[in-house]
Amino acid sequence: MIVLLSIVLFFVVWGLGWLLERLSRAQLDTTLHPGSRAWYFLVGPGVALHESSHALGCVFTRTPIAEFKPLSVQVIGDQAFLGYVKYVNPKSSLKRAVINLAPVAVSLALLVFFALGATYLVPSSPGIGGKALDLLQELIGLKSDPVLLANTLYPALEIGGFVYLFFYTLAGLTVVNPLFWIVAFLAMTIMFSNAPSVVDISNAMTGLKVIVGFDVFWLILSILMPQSGWLLYGVFEFLAVMFGLAFAFAGVAYGLFFMITAMARLRTPVNIVPFIACILTGALLWYRGYVDPTFLAVVSPAMQTVISVLVLAILAVLLLLVPSFRARK
Repeated sequence: MIVLLSIVLFFVVWGLGWLLERLSRAQLDTTLHPGSRAWYFLVGPGVALHESSHALGCVFTRTPIAEFKPLSVQVIGDQAFLGYVKYVNPKSSLKRAVINLAPVAVSLALLVFFALGATYLVPSSPGIGGKALDLLQELIGLKSDPVLLANTLYPALEIGGFVYLFFYTLAGLTVVNPLFWIVAFLAMTIMFSNAPSVVDISNAMTGLKVIVGFDVFWLILSILMPQSGWLLYGVFEFLAVMFGLAFAFAGVAYGLFFMITAMARLRTPVNIVPFIACILTGALLWYRGYVDPTFLAVVSPAMQTVISVLVLAILAVLLLLVPSFRARK
């Protein structure tokens, strides 16, 4: 189950990056106009990070870089070139895989880094970093406990609880804290950079086949011989925990994306009404908890965030039901 979780979560997070990029093209008109202010704000950082990751892959594999422009918008005919890295294509399929999969590795690393760092900004945080280490040790030691080893779903339940703890902790920032929105924006930007292009997948196909082949082999081996996990001490356990955390951060990215999409469908200045209502709701709940500490026992900071975001979603939907409030395409 641990090996399976690490494999599935990796491809799920990668796939969510691909899907987010496709959804942005289909749902956000701003992403169809490279070079606009909205495009530079929403998509530009992700493009720059994606191309910079390719360049980092070149540096790591000692592949000569001929030209590097992380963000250079050029519209030629009906095609838009947003940034690129020109390099000497290495003969080694492994090096090509590293270069073309670099955005995936970098985005996952950044998702985990910001996910861990963001939670330490929360007052009375349970310390997600410490919880991650505890979970890692628990999963590693699972193989020596016959009772836990017999419970196939145990690792999935533990990682699921860890993901919930991350959401709960991050929500503790509340919507009145600018850091809450900064973290959400960083999550969306990193997920945009995670999206693989057709060229990336094609160039990395050989390496991907090797990775998938090894994963399948080790999955079968772990089913037949559970104790074989000691040979790769902590590797798949570490990947399962980190990809679980990245999956949680991806959820934050999608939440902000859907909020922006809903607001983009409303006319200006009506489109900012749901956001203002969200902030005002959060501020009122925060003030109530500030003047009456007993209120926090009923409505925790995390619950305040949930209520505020629900106000935003409900109000946005209600406004979208009114034709005169919808933006013209």
